[in-house]
Amino acid sequence: MVTRPIGKTIRVVIVDDHPMLREGTRVCLEHAPGIAVVGVTGTGREAIRLVAEHRPDVLLLDLRLPDISGVEVARQVRAAYADTAIVVLTGYGDAGYLRALRPLGVRGYLPKTATDAEIVDAVRRAAAGCTMVASHSEREILTEPLTPREREILRRLVAGQRNAEIAAALLISVKTVEYHVSNIFTKLGARSRAEAIRIAHEQGILLLEDAGRSQE
Repeated sequence: MVTRPIGKTIRVVIVDDHPMLREGTRVCLEHAPGIAVVGVTGTGREAIRLVAEHRPDVLLLDLRLPDISGVEVARQVRAAYADTAIVVLTGYGDAGYLRALRPLGVRGYLPKTATDAEIVDAVRRAAAGCTMVASHSEREILTEPLTPREREILRRLVAGQRNAEIAAALLISVKTVEYHVSNIFTKLGARSRAEAIRIAHEQGILLLEDAGRSQE
């Protein structure tokens, strides 16, 4: 495990689009010994700018932002500032985002319902080089990818095919397609076909050219 020099302050940038949560997190961390908040913002692009300016030890990152997704922020930060540990704030319906984060080396996953003590502990552990997942459900999300069949059906959803068309193309029943679509929704944290397609595009789960090749 990576350890930090004794007495070195942990520098944190907070990114959350909810003003009250953002302010509450700032106050929580500023009252914690050995932690300094060096930047606070509610947008992804400003988050990237703050990381570039301050080179924080920890980026506390919300996933749902008004301009670009938290996943894209994490991707750019990891590519350019690998020494900054990322702790993600997760909420209900973030399954698709969590899967997209899996290859990016995110240090921690923290529910938005976390207590002040849990937030402080997560920041300290991330700065020390530890990796943690907040809950059993998030572990399941992070370790359960789409199956090959689910990916094929998702490609066809992106291509605009209806369940009956997918069933005919894959030589399976409509009921079987519906079963797979339900699993896709659950794994992506989507509540509709349109939302599943949006997440697939946004998170790069499928390449657009794959969708084009799946059309018949």
